[in-house]
Amino acid sequence: MNDELEDLIDGLAPALALAFLAAIALLRSGINYQLLVIALREGDIDAAVDALNIEPAAFSGYMLERQSGFAKAGAVASETLTKQRAAEFRAPRGPSLRMPELAPAGPSGPVRPPPPALSFDGPEPTNIVFRFDMTNPRAEAKIRTEAASRVAGYVEEQAETARRVIADGFQRGEGPQTIATTIAGRVNPISGRRGGIVGLSAPQTGYVESMRRRLLSGDPDEMMKVLGSFDKDGKWKEGTGQTLRDRRFDRSIKKAIRDVAAGKPNPLTADKIEEMAGKYSDRLLAKRADDIARTETAQSVMSARAEATKQAMDKNGLPDDALTKTWRHLGGLHHARDWHLAMNGKTVIGIDAVFFMPDGSLMKHSHDPEGGARNNVACRCSTDFTIDWAHGL
Repeated sequence: MNDELEDLIDGLAPALALAFLAAIALLRSGINYQLLVIALREGDIDAAVDALNIEPAAFSGYMLERQSGFAKAGAVASETLTKQRAAEFRAPRGPSLRMPELAPAGPSGPVRPPPPALSFDGPEPTNIVFRFDMTNPRAEAKIRTEAASRVAGYVEEQAETARRVIADGFQRGEGPQTIATTIAGRVNPISGRRGGIVGLSAPQTGYVESMRRRLLSGDPDEMMKVLGSFDKDGKWKEGTGQTLRDRRFDRSIKKAIRDVAAGKPNPLTADKIEEMAGKYSDRLLAKRADDIARTETAQSVMSARAEATKQAMDKNGLPDDALTKTWRHLGGLHHARDWHLAMNGKTVIGIDAVFFMPDGSLMKHSHDPEGGARNNVACRCSTDFTIDWAHGL
C-alpha cells in the first residue's frame, strides 16, 4: 500500500501547489500600494500591514483543495482495506452442483432421493465494503482543523514578515517608497501582477534582501556571493551562491563585478537589481509552493489513511487493540533524519497510540502535523496500519 499512497501523494501535490500560488496571487493583487506608502511615510507600521490586506479568505481555494485531496486519499485507503479484508477470509465455494447418485430402478423407473440441504465448505460470506465517509464528524473536524491551522499560520507569518521588513528598512534609513516596493514589488507590465516578498517564508525573504544588498554594495566580494564561491584551491564550489537566481542575469552581474573591481561605477541600476530580485523571489515562491504541497499532501494522505482505517474498524466492530501501527523509513539514507532511521520498524498498538520520537515529539503516524516542521518537511516515511480482521474469533 505504501507505493500506492506514494503515487497518490505525487499525483495530488501539484494541484495543491497551484492552489497555494493562486492564494498568494490573490494576496499580492489585494495590496493597496498607495495606502501602504502613506502609512510608511507616517511611520504607522500597523496601518502599513493593514494596507497589505492579508486575510484568510485568500486561501479558500487552498482549503478546498486540501479537503479534496483528503477525500481522494480516504477513498483509496478504504478501497484497499476492503480488498485486504476480503483476502483474509477464504471465499466460499458455494454449493455443489454434482448430481446425486440414482437409486436402483423401481417399478416406475429410477427413483431420485430428496435433494440434500445446500452447504458451504468455507466460512459465511464476508462481503463488507468500506467507503470513506467525509460526512463523519471526526473526518470533517480533522481536515477542517488541519487546513485552518495552516492558513492561520500563513496569515500570521506574512504579517510578521512584513513587520520585520518594515522595521529593518527604517533602521537602514530606507525611504517609504523603497520599503513599499520591497514588500509589494513592482507591477509586471506583461502579467499585470505584483512581485515582492508577500508569500515567501521568513528565511526566503532574507535571501531576497541579501541579493539586493550584495548587488548594491559595490563590493566585488559581496557581489560574487550571489553567483557562488571558489574553494581554497581555486575550484568552483557547486551549489554555492543563490542557486535559484535567474541565471540569465549572470553575465550582467559578472560584468558589474569586473567594473567595480577595476574602480569603475557599479553599472547595475536600482531598477535592474529590483528586476533581478523580483525574478529570484518568483523562483523562491515556486519552490516554496512545491515544498508545501509535498509536505501537506503527505499529511492529508496519512491522516485520511488513519481515518479510513478507524472507520473500517468501527464498521467491522473491531476494538482498538486489533490494530498494529509500524513506522517505516522509506526515504533512503541521503539527508535522512537520524531519529526517523531509528524509528524504522517500531510498532505501537491502537489507532490513537503515539510513537515516542527520539527528538521528544509524539506522533500518531508519519506526517502527523503534531510532529511539526522538524519531522514533516521533505519527509518520505510511511506508517503501516495492520488490522487483525479475525480479532476475537
